[in-house]
Amino acid sequence: MRIIQLLAGTGQGGADRVAIALGDGLRQRGHEAVFAVNPEFLKFQTAVAQAHPCWPIHRFRGLPWRELREFKRRATSFDVVMTHDSGGRHFSIWAKLSGLRPPVWFVRHCISGTTRFGGVQLHRLVTDHQIAVSDIIARGLLKSGFPQDRVTRIHGGIDLAPFRQPDPQRVNAVRQQLLAKLPPETVIVGMVARLHLGKDWRADKPDFKGYDVLFRALAQARFPWRVLALGPSRPVDHDAVRQIARHNGADPERIIFAGFVDEPSAHYAVMHINVLPSRNEGLGLAVIESMASGIPTIGSRGGGIVEIIQDNQSGLLFEEGNSEELRQQLEHLVADSELRMRLSQGGRKRAVKAFDASVMVTAFEELMKRKLGPRARATE
Repeated sequence: MRIIQLLAGTGQGGADRVAIALGDGLRQRGHEAVFAVNPEFLKFQTAVAQAHPCWPIHRFRGLPWRELREFKRRATSFDVVMTHDSGGRHFSIWAKLSGLRPPVWFVRHCISGTTRFGGVQLHRLVTDHQIAVSDIIARGLLKSGFPQDRVTRIHGGIDLAPFRQPDPQRVNAVRQQLLAKLPPETVIVGMVARLHLGKDWRADKPDFKGYDVLFRALAQARFPWRVLALGPSRPVDHDAVRQIARHNGADPERIIFAGFVDEPSAHYAVMHINVLPSRNEGLGLAVIESMASGIPTIGSRGGGIVEIIQDNQSGLLFEEGNSEELRQQLEHLVADSELRMRLSQGGRKRAVKAFDASVMVTAFEELMKRKLGPRARATE
């Protein structure tokens, strides 16, 4: 099979990483995966260009006629185009309306806000299938009006091997670089999430990823802590996170910024606890990664996180936005070594069994066989 992965993002988001894992896995099984991407993507994901053919697309939005013509010409002999973000969906819709031959599949990583009228009808007209990376996303698509036979849930996944066995030298380097001066009793609380700074952003507004919830909980916590923040990479992002902390009563000087990290297994390895307090997460790669790393993990009941964490078995869940419940769970974990060990073991087992890239790639292969016919069996 010949597959095009269409990505308008910069290579830093969860959808990008799932798409890369899918492309790598399909290539290992004999398929060809081409990445049609924003040039910025390759600045952060240099390994993709070494492993796969890459087509730069400089403009995804509006009516990029020059890019559309070139894309249609190059895509003619491919079997399917898979899009993973809103920019890619916009581009593929125009490509399909102007004569793109291969079928288009939308891989949905976010909970859909598409209404039953308008957007859904256009998507049904020009796309052949919708793949949801979680059950909650699939339910949203069906509720919006997509036919059941054109919606498939395949849990998103990534290669978990680096998280199960991180490089000891890299772990030591991270510890020396970021944590060497801290007292040994300091609890390192991980927060792996980008910060969304919209035009109306304010430190006193609820944050989509839940930075405010985490800082409200830690402001009342009765143990010494530092937050190791992965994701916010610009000085303006760091300043915004500090403002959120200050507004919610937490000391902003206790935040350690690691920026965007392409392969963060060594950073997870130095955490004691990882938290994802998102308000409405499509799935939650940070939860999967920390569980695979054996790090006790706490997540909100916001969106697809509940499909990953089995409460009190592979992690802990708290009600979305409830900082007091999160504080209690943090203190419970810090005080109870037996609980930490049980969640570490249960989390790792759960992550590897259900969310490793190999599981996802197998499901995509089976879907391609069913939906695309004999061409999908050509590489068997």
